[in-house]
Amino acid sequence: MLAYNETIKQFNKDVLNNQIMAKISSKLNAGKSEQSAWKDAAVYMKNIIELAGLTDDIEIGMELKIPITNNRIDFLIAGLNTKLEKSLIIIEMKRWSAVSKTNKYRLVNADDTRYGQDALHPSYQAYTYKLNLEAYNQNIADQNIQVSSCSYLHNLFEDKDIKDLFYSEFLEKSPVFAAKDNHLLADFIKTHVNKAYHNQILYEIESSKIIPAQMLMDTLSVELSNNKVFTLLDKQEICYQNIMRTIKDHENTKQKQVFIVRGGAGTGKSVIAIKILNEFIQQKKLAFYVTKNSAVRNVYSKKLSGKENAHLKTLFLSTIKISRDRPKNQYECLVIDEAHRLPERSKSGNILLGENLIREIIESSKISIFFIDEKQQVDIRDYATIEQITKTAKQLGCQVYDNENLRLLSQFRCSGNDEFIKAVEGILYNDEVTFENNLDYEVKIFDNIHHWHEAINERVDQTPNSRMLAGDVFDWISKDDSTLFDINIDGLSLQWNKDTTFSADESQKYRVGHIDTVQGLEFDYVGLIIGDDLVFNSLTKQVETDYTKHPDTAGHFRRHGRRAPLDSDLAQIDIIIRNTYNVLMKRGMKGIYIYCMDNKLNKYLKSIFYATD
Repeated sequence: MLAYNETIKQFNKDVLNNQIMAKISSKLNAGKSEQSAWKDAAVYMKNIIELAGLTDDIEIGMELKIPITNNRIDFLIAGLNTKLEKSLIIIEMKRWSAVSKTNKYRLVNADDTRYGQDALHPSYQAYTYKLNLEAYNQNIADQNIQVSSCSYLHNLFEDKDIKDLFYSEFLEKSPVFAAKDNHLLADFIKTHVNKAYHNQILYEIESSKIIPAQMLMDTLSVELSNNKVFTLLDKQEICYQNIMRTIKDHENTKQKQVFIVRGGAGTGKSVIAIKILNEFIQQKKLAFYVTKNSAVRNVYSKKLSGKENAHLKTLFLSTIKISRDRPKNQYECLVIDEAHRLPERSKSGNILLGENLIREIIESSKISIFFIDEKQQVDIRDYATIEQITKTAKQLGCQVYDNENLRLLSQFRCSGNDEFIKAVEGILYNDEVTFENNLDYEVKIFDNIHHWHEAINERVDQTPNSRMLAGDVFDWISKDDSTLFDINIDGLSLQWNKDTTFSADESQKYRVGHIDTVQGLEFDYVGLIIGDDLVFNSLTKQVETDYTKHPDTAGHFRRHGRRAPLDSDLAQIDIIIRNTYNVLMKRGMKGIYIYCMDNKLNKYLKSIFYATD
């Protein structure tokens, strides 16, 4: 849907006659604030267009709905560029008057009284709209329409932070223009559109079919075929083939299908999810990879897309978007990775969205495939269980598949050392523990935190895909002051990761990863600090937990709107702490170096793993 589409000549008349809000409102319902923003945008862009000297018959558009989302593009200009190619300019407009840089990937802080919180950098926002149109709008692909993007903050005079080199990755592709940059914006527009094309380009874009573009299909196929990470082995291939065969056998049925794939850490759930995604994209069907965890989305997106294939990022969908937009039957397939981390309701900032996320996922897609491991639930708000998914699917009349062919048993992390995996689970859940360290996996337990730090840092330097991790017992004070240290043990000072790009960001390799930034990911070597929330009771000979060691700011034990954990949740909190270390201890492919804050636990682990300092 395109709310406004006129020539520059008519656009100028509408601005002068105050008709912009009326025309857009006739097609789009919005509050007074948004209507006021349309009026401001039109007035400012009228001046820029006059400055650029564009001809009267060039097309102007406002409020174009992005395919597969409820997001809308603020302002569009369409015509021919200097090479006489069809061309479209996307302009994201903000009325912000103050912006500050953050240390978070692609985010700025809008400091106006109305906002005062983190927001997506407007140029990156415009760039994602460009990628989306190129990836799914068939007419843009078929007619080779050149798409450019930028942002315009017409009230912003202090623009140093919004243009900081920290954001250079996308500013080179999608520049930002502030209040003093009117001439630069006019020049940018003239470079990309300077002549009219008399068949309506914006109409062609608005009325296009929404399917994966050939470019998207080709790049995804090439990336998967050239990347060994996405090769399926043994049980993975059996699971994949059974899912695809079942879907094929029921492709003409109207009944929704729900698959539940069970598998522990390192069994290849994410790899299968990506391969299924590719199968649907190659058939030109709308399919997306969904996780709550942005760290997983960011890393797999980066593994696939790199710098040259940025369009592949559009294949990764957040649960927030599903709960906010709540589409019905819009997708052919959703593959939900790390399904055990799904909350009952999505949360954006402090606002809860939707009503039931599992239901909203299933309602939005013909086929839903949930990849789950209940032993990786690490937050009191983790809601999705096999029972909940099955119950919801059957209430909606879906065909549910949950059988032995969808079980992933063999794991490929920890050098395939199932014995180590079983030992970890035996320790954490107080089951029988047996371990003979005769396989090619390195386990070391350290009495001295400095010796631990030297050893893991050597691995970090030797293997770029190695990292330090820790339990969530340290307050994140460096979040607001980068000069402070979060972790202080016996004279060793360390900082938590800056953001969710931790595992793939070379600049963060000497920081310590939090559970929220590493779950679902893997490393060569892991250096793990086991906090004093996990201790060994020498009388009972069992491992116990102590949730009070977690900082008050930690949110994993508190339900939405609560300042403290509920007494009724304490048994579940005990499991959450165990699950957290279950996840952290299984991140390493080649080895794990452990330091325990509890000396008795340190000795207990040594007695099992035969490790020496």
